[in-house]
Amino acid sequence: MIKMFELNDNITIKEYLVEDSPVYTIDNFYKNPEEIVDFLLENEPEFHKIDEHPSFNSIYFEDKRHEFKYDEVSKVYEFLKSICKQNPYTNGEEIVTNFFKFKKNSFNDYNNNYWFPHTDYGYTAIIYLNENDFYSGTNLYKNLNPNEYPSTGVYWTPEHYEPWKSKEKFELIHSIEPKYNRMILFDGFKYYHGMNICNDDYSGETYRMNQVLFFRDVNYVDDQ
Repeated sequence: MIKMFELNDNITIKEYLVEDSPVYTIDNFYKNPEEIVDFLLENEPEFHKIDEHPSFNSIYFEDKRHEFKYDEVSKVYEFLKSICKQNPYTNGEEIVTNFFKFKKNSFNDYNNNYWFPHTDYGYTAIIYLNENDFYSGTNLYKNLNPNEYPSTGVYWTPEHYEPWKSKEKFELIHSIEPKYNRMILFDGFKYYHGMNICNDDYSGETYRMNQVLFFRDVNYVDDQ
């Protein structure tokens, strides 16, 4: 019987620094990634924050998520916890994904804007699940306008109302390259970050897909 979310044997952890902060990558992370993708595609994701207003989700783009308990994923949290030395943000038993695609519209101006730079609760792990995508990874930013965007963890307007932010307001520090079944782990509490939308690969019927696992920095405070 094939077990989903089983890690590959003899995986290699690569570590490098972005400024003074370690970023970890593991290629060929899951033993059976195709089974995970099939499982996720068989379970329809739901629109993220669909009750939030104002919102352009489902109008100019589709931001969908899976969020449900699945015991088997707890071993993935435990493994990543051993690397980043942080506890899971919640109970460490949830499948959380990002399923994202855009509609071709002037609203989605990736030439002059970055998609939704934001911070998370602590270290953030992402496993990329699109084959043949070598461009739409994850960007890390420096906030150039702390007065306009005053503090970490705060959404300044509803997430899906003004998600694009001018490139003049954030400095791109580093871009992490995606690869099918690659896991990346970085400090999402320290760095503003967001998906690197730099072409029209996901301006059609194909979703940009990944799994995400959140950890909690000791300095993070809910509802800050």
